[in-house]
Amino acid sequence: MKKAVSLILAGMMTVSAAATVSAADAHDYDLSDQYVAADEAAVYEGEEPWPELTWNYDCSTGETSTWAQAGYYFAALMNESSGGAVQVEVYPGEQLTNGDQVAGIQALMDGDTLQVSMHSNLIYANFDPRFNVVSLPYIFENYDDVDAVMNGEGGEALKNVLSEYGLVCLGIGENGFRQITNSKKPITTVADLSDIKMRICSNDLCAEVYKEWGCDASVMNWSETYTALQQGTVDGEENPETAIDSASVQDVQDYISLWNAYYDCLFFCINGNAYDQLNDEQKAVVAANAAKAVEYQKATNREKVDALVAEWSESGVMQVTKLEEIDSASFKDAAAGAADWYKESLVSGKGMSEEDAQALIDAFQK
Repeated sequence: MKKAVSLILAGMMTVSAAATVSAADAHDYDLSDQYVAADEAAVYEGEEPWPELTWNYDCSTGETSTWAQAGYYFAALMNESSGGAVQVEVYPGEQLTNGDQVAGIQALMDGDTLQVSMHSNLIYANFDPRFNVVSLPYIFENYDDVDAVMNGEGGEALKNVLSEYGLVCLGIGENGFRQITNSKKPITTVADLSDIKMRICSNDLCAEVYKEWGCDASVMNWSETYTALQQGTVDGEENPETAIDSASVQDVQDYISLWNAYYDCLFFCINGNAYDQLNDEQKAVVAANAAKAVEYQKATNREKVDALVAEWSESGVMQVTKLEEIDSASFKDAAAGAADWYKESLVSGKGMSEEDAQALIDAFQK
C-alpha cells in the first residue's frame, strides 16, 4: 500500500513542479492571523515612484515547504509595499535550473534568470568553503545556540562573504538540524551506518564527515532523490524534517533518527545589481519585507518540526528514534577530525591564514 501511494505521490510531484505558481494563489501564510501582508508590509515613504520590476525567486524545495512559503509571503509584502510595481514570481524546486541547486545559486549571482533566492549554506559551499562552517558536526546543541551565532558575529561574517559574490543577504533563515532517514533499520550508533547507502548533497564537508562515519555516501540532486529511495538505488538520505515532509520522503522510508548531528541555514539573498536598481528608501522597504519573510520562515519551520515528529510518531509512517535514544558520543568521536580537516581546507583551498580560519570556526562555536 505504501508503495502504491508513493507512486501516486511521485506523479503528483512531477506535475506540480512543471508549472509556476503565482503569488496570488492560496498559501500557508494566508491562513494565519499573524502574517497578513496588507497589515505587515513595510510602508514606503519616498517620493520617487517604484520602478516596474519582476523578480524571480528560487528555492530548492517544493511549493509547500517553508522556503517557498517565505517566497510567497515576500511576494505579497512587496506587492503591497510597491503598489504592484514590484512583482515576485516564485519558482519552487529549482524549476528554472532543472533541479540543480548549484546552478540555482550561479543563476542568482548572474542575476539574469534569478534575482532573489533562499538557498542552503551547504550548497553555497560549492562556491566557497567558508560557508561550510555552519555545518560542522555538533557545533550547535539547540536553537538558542543557533540564534546566538546567526544573529551575532557568525552571521555577519557570512553576510560579508556573500557580498564578495555580488549578493546582498537580507536575512538568515533555517533549514534546521538535518535528520537521517533510511529503509533498513533504526540508526542509533555510528556502526549502524556501515551498510547504508546514503544520498548526500553536493558538499565536500558533508562527504568527509560521512567518510569518517564509515558510510557509503554519494552525491545526488534533491530532485532525483525520491525516485532513488523508492527504487532502492540508495537506502537513505538526511534532511531537516520539513524538507523530508515537503518531498513526501516519509512515504518511501521506514526509519528516521533525530540525531541533530549538524545544522543547515538558509540565506535569503538578492542579486546586488537588482537591488541597486532601487533608491535607498526602496531598499529599506525590501530589506524590511525580507526580514519579515525570514522571520515567518523560521517560526513556521520550527512549529512544523514539532508537529511532524508528533505526526510520524503517532501514525507509524516511520519509526522515530529520538535524540536521547542515540549514542551521540559515537558519532562525535568518529568525526573528531572534521574540524581540523575543515580548517585545512580553508588554508589550502581558500588561501586563508591559519589564524583567520580558526577565527571563523571560533565564531560558530559556543
